[in-house]
Amino acid sequence: MEIKFSSIKVPSSLIPHEKKEFDQTKQISEYIYEAIRNLDTINLDIDEKILFIYSIFTSKLVDNVLENSYSYLYGLKGYKYLSGDISIVLSETLTFATLHTLYDVKIENILPFRTVKYLGTIADALIDLEKESKLAKELETESGLLFINIRAAVSPRFYYVVDKIWKSILNLELVRYPDNYGLISLLTRDKETLKESFIFITPQ
Repeated sequence: MEIKFSSIKVPSSLIPHEKKEFDQTKQISEYIYEAIRNLDTINLDIDEKILFIYSIFTSKLVDNVLENSYSYLYGLKGYKYLSGDISIVLSETLTFATLHTLYDVKIENILPFRTVKYLGTIADALIDLEKESKLAKELETESGLLFINIRAAVSPRFYYVVDKIWKSILNLELVRYPDNYGLISLLTRDKETLKESFIFITPQ
């Protein structure tokens, strides 16, 4: 399966952390979305066998993920009925598969939290960067925790996508700030192609 991919790093210093600066976070989210919309993308080929394996570890049980993803992508019959569950499964599966494809991240080193969010957990997943050297190198560190929020925004409406980025920043900063790392994985639809954007938040 081929997708488009881009990534951006956002230093913690650009994100407001004072209550009086709360409204500025929405403005930062707009800047981030504008940036990723204008970034050059690469074509990333993800092994469909990997997609099947990683779909088993998602928070929703959906059969035939690949077939349903194409129905969802092209707007075929029945996609609206499936859209909620499919978007969740697709975004989680592609996030994990992209981490594996680009950074050799092992599934056993991804700690998923989404299924237990009712317990008050903020992030969707967590990776100990000491165990994943290639990903740590990308973030120019040797250690630390990477808190992950996974979002799908198939609607192209600007405010809709910005709202998802904004809420993800607010959630991640509660657990990441000041010393650890954050990743907002954003799945969007670019015409008839899926686009995966990684928004890394760094302590520096």
